[in-house]
Amino acid sequence: MAVPEAVPLPGRPPGQGPGREPGAGRGRAAGQVAGQPKKKRRRSGTLAGLIAALIIVIALAAAGLYGYRYVQTKLHPANFAGQGHGQVTVEVKTGDTAYSLGPVLVRDGVVASTGAFVSAAKASTSLATLEPGYFHMHEDMNAALAYKLLINPANRIEISALIPDGKRDSEVLGILASRDPSISLREYKTALSDPAALGLPSFAHGNPEGYLFPATYEIQPHATALSVLRGMVTQFDNEANIVNLAADSKTAEVSESHIIIVASILEAEGASYSDYAKIARVIYNRLNLGMKLQLDSTVSFGLHKYTLQLTTKDLQSNTPYNTFVHAGLPPGPIDNPGDQAIRAALHPAKGNWLYFVTVNEKSGLTKFTASASQFAHFEAEMRANESK
Repeated sequence: MAVPEAVPLPGRPPGQGPGREPGAGRGRAAGQVAGQPKKKRRRSGTLAGLIAALIIVIALAAAGLYGYRYVQTKLHPANFAGQGHGQVTVEVKTGDTAYSLGPVLVRDGVVASTGAFVSAAKASTSLATLEPGYFHMHEDMNAALAYKLLINPANRIEISALIPDGKRDSEVLGILASRDPSISLREYKTALSDPAALGLPSFAHGNPEGYLFPATYEIQPHATALSVLRGMVTQFDNEANIVNLAADSKTAEVSESHIIIVASILEAEGASYSDYAKIARVIYNRLNLGMKLQLDSTVSFGLHKYTLQLTTKDLQSNTPYNTFVHAGLPPGPIDNPGDQAIRAALHPAKGNWLYFVTVNEKSGLTKFTASASQFAHFEAEMRANESK
């Protein structure tokens, strides 16, 4: 009896018996290739979740730490204790506030933080505020002490130099160097030796003598010899404008340098401001008559001496400043005149005087005359007073 060929059941591939799913019972998961390890899907997912959670935790911790530090910085900014040590020169500029000055103080090591300095300013009960100037401070200062120091005007650095009327350039430099040891006499001499850098007026002809105006000067920290001397020349320019030097010298038909030379002689020869205009008239009268001025002060300057007690040899010296030898004015000023001397040179008194003598050095009494014989009597009076 012939056995009919097996006929596949509908929807089932050949060789697959009833009730068996493809690959079932063969020891592998469906679709698994022989020799491949079994994928651990559940464990990989768990590890990724842990990493993500850890990242979130770290981010939250960092944010919390940043927030904590931010709050601490705002509420409790870094601050030093005590008055500090050492010395730091700090400049408070015009318009400075605690906010703008704080970073400067931190940079210079004066305070620990801008926040502490600003807080100190806000907490201050003083009505005083920051004023421009230079101050000596310390490193590692408590912010409240630093602010208190800066708002006290008494702590402002002030180096003042009083330059009296009629001082020569050499004397002016000595005064300046003695007032501010941070700038040496050598530095001042070097600066003075470069007239082009001083900003001298054109009629000075490159000679600084006569153009370092006498006044009281505030020498700021970090100033240089050149900046100080330029400031004095600038002050001369200002004074020249005030006394109308250019216009009035033109009216008098003399040069501006002529006026400054005469003014410098008034400073050296006059014992009192009240005599300056009279001495100026004597000088102009002699010049107009072609007489030699015969002034001890000009001879002394030419010999680099600082006395009017001259010898016969001194009076015969052949320097350009010897007005016993040479007619007319000396070639330049013999000192630095002040405003009263300049005004007197511009506006001399009226009179016919040709001679003057300070007969009493102690009282400054000076007598004037147009007579040579009367002048001789005045000289005798002067010698008699000197011998007492």
